[in-house]
Amino acid sequence: MTEPPLLAVASATRPGAPARQASTPVAKDATVLGFRIHYLEAGRGDPVVLLHGMGGEGARWMPTIEGLAPHMRVIAPDQIGFGQSDKPLTAYHSGVFAGFVAAFMKAIAVPKATLVGQSMGAAVALHVAVHRPGLVQRLVLVNGVFRMDSDPPPAPPDWHARQIANAGTLEESREYLEKAYHDRSLVTDALVEHNLVLRLRSAYTIESMQTAGMRGLGGLTEEELRGISVPTLLVWGMNDPLSPLRRAEQLNALIKSSRKVLIDKAGHFPFLEHPDKFNRIVLDFLKS
Repeated sequence: MTEPPLLAVASATRPGAPARQASTPVAKDATVLGFRIHYLEAGRGDPVVLLHGMGGEGARWMPTIEGLAPHMRVIAPDQIGFGQSDKPLTAYHSGVFAGFVAAFMKAIAVPKATLVGQSMGAAVALHVAVHRPGLVQRLVLVNGVFRMDSDPPPAPPDWHARQIANAGTLEESREYLEKAYHDRSLVTDALVEHNLVLRLRSAYTIESMQTAGMRGLGGLTEEELRGISVPTLLVWGMNDPLSPLRRAEQLNALIKSSRKVLIDKAGHFPFLEHPDKFNRIVLDFLKS
């Protein structure tokens, strides 16, 4: 199985290469708490850490990396349990991921950064901002999927929705992506296959996360969210059944320093469906 061409990255930057090559993503590894974390890095300047969602990888952010790297240092890890990073057998939840993000930043000598998190990655970014606020310069939360302690008790599992999120077959992978993307023409055979590969690599992690969520692990309280004081941007695709707009409205009401931008004709991945618009919105926020 081959990866889509957009996932190709440079393995090194030649000494004396043109300055523009600093914006070319370079694949690297770091040892974090004894485990390997794989990541992409590009650009120079203020650091921005991109946190992918469940079943994803750092390379999913490629259009964002290319858009931001000419202006700042962009770092996109495969979070622990996903992609090419190690996958220890633990009970995965937002607190676990946040602990590894904090240790990862220390390992690569980034004392403070803007955190950009999508879906599950938004929950991780929120967890870092609440429990390790000194690490966070700004927050950008994109179609976040997260649990609040004030949420009603979990409903009985929707086993079909859970199975397509796990995506054990090409058919399940396609059904999930057609739900996540507003523009279904973007759901190509190559994308379906690559999504399936990623889900199979992280099958234990995803199943563990779902179990931890049913046990109430990794949630945040409204009081904790109200305590976030860093400038926060909420970017939401308006046509997303996986993370409805009410979640953006909740965060906008709780985080006093937040503002909300909605992208029409976009689903769960607005940074992939409308990359130029997304990059412009984020850059305007980071430069303001």
